[in-house]
Amino acid sequence: MKRIVETVFVVIGLLIYGITTALSFVFLNIQDNEGWRAEMQSMLDSDPNLEQAQLSVDQIMEGVASVTWLIIISALVAIILGILAIVFLKGNKKPKPAGIILIITAVVTTVGTIGFGLFGGLAFLIAGIVALARKEKKPLEEESSSVNY
Repeated sequence: MKRIVETVFVVIGLLIYGITTALSFVFLNIQDNEGWRAEMQSMLDSDPNLEQAQLSVDQIMEGVASVTWLIIISALVAIILGILAIVFLKGNKKPKPAGIILIITAVVTTVGTIGFGLFGGLAFLIAGIVALARKEKKPLEEESSSVNY
């Protein structure tokens, strides 16, 4: 049995997680931009509810960098497990383990990417459910000797 539907959904998920990873790396590199830092500082200075001692630009940048690395690592794990699932689905070798991997990966990485991997997670979830629910067609055996009416 060909597993084209599952493979297509996994590839869509891989592309979405790849885009998430690339955008996260871009965002990580923007943090070193002095113009962006100056804009963040002006936003902090203009907020009357924040005192200067409460929050600094460096603290915000460290927090954003930590969250960005979490998103990158989660998306890379999803990409690796998605490729593994495609290998399992190829040739209908192990569709059940592939489905389980896809469903678990969808849930964990959607949470791990703090929602940025939601659409990739949905693609993985659909592929995992289809991989588990699809039954293999059994060949019909011809009964030439006895016919039941």
